[in-house]
Amino acid sequence: IVAYNEFLKWKEKKLQNNDFDLDAAHSFCQWQCCLQMGLYLNQLLGTPLSEPDLSRLYTGTLVHRLYQELKSAPSVENLFILSPKMGHLYLVLLNTVESVVSPDFFQKMTKTRSESCKKRKKKSNFKLGTTQWSQSNS
Repeated sequence: IVAYNEFLKWKEKKLQNNDFDLDAAHSFCQWQCCLQMGLYLNQLLGTPLSEPDLSRLYTGTLVHRLYQELKSAPSVENLFILSPKMGHLYLVLLNTVESVVSPDFFQKMTKTRSESCKKRKKKSNFKLGTTQWSQSNS
């Protein structure tokens, strides 16, 4: 029981770490899933497109660090001052996305889904842990 309680404390401490953004990680996972489904579709269609080198296409650590950098920057546009082409590409992508989604899509929600999920998981993990412990010692 002591080891389990220490594990729960460690896990809670890790979840409170500000360097890790659960919502961002969830978005990255969704993107990876879409990428995987695209690869499956390509294979199903007889590979009309050559398969990309995934290690060059997506690096989770790089993406997460880039996200942290962009999140901490005062203005995303200022990041592209040294590269007008990148600034133009950013604006084109931004305008495209803004034209397809509703205006309130990027507004911060008062309570994020992950916060409510954390509370539910904490309750269910505690119940699950005590149930497993009592069953294994019976």
